[in-house]
Amino acid sequence: MESNNLRTPSRFTEDAETMGGEALLAAQGYAQGSGRTGSDAAASIRADAEEAADTGRTYAKDAVNATGRKLRDFRGRLDDAKASCARYVADQPVRSTLVAAAAGALLTTLLLSLVRGRGR
Repeated sequence: MESNNLRTPSRFTEDAETMGGEALLAAQGYAQGSGRTGSDAAASIRADAEEAADTGRTYAKDAVNATGRKLRDFRGRLDDAKASCARYVADQPVRSTLVAAAAGALLTTLLLSLVRGRGR
């Protein structure tokens, strides 16, 4: 997962509000320059800025909901794997113990070789 491209929901909202504010300022400048009344242009732009902020909030809410669904799915898969491991241990206790011992020995060997390698 590329975490560099991910933004938080609050960041989306802030960006939408910032863009809306910038649009409002730009529109006010254009309105004064073109002879239109600033209050009419500001009201129009303010509505657009509020719509942009609402869109940003909606997008952020959808992103949070999608993340929640993915986490629930992951937890479900994790629970399934845990149950599968428990069944395997119950069905094959001796083999499970031997596998666990071999895995522990392998990890210990790897850790010791890393520690010794750094000391040189």
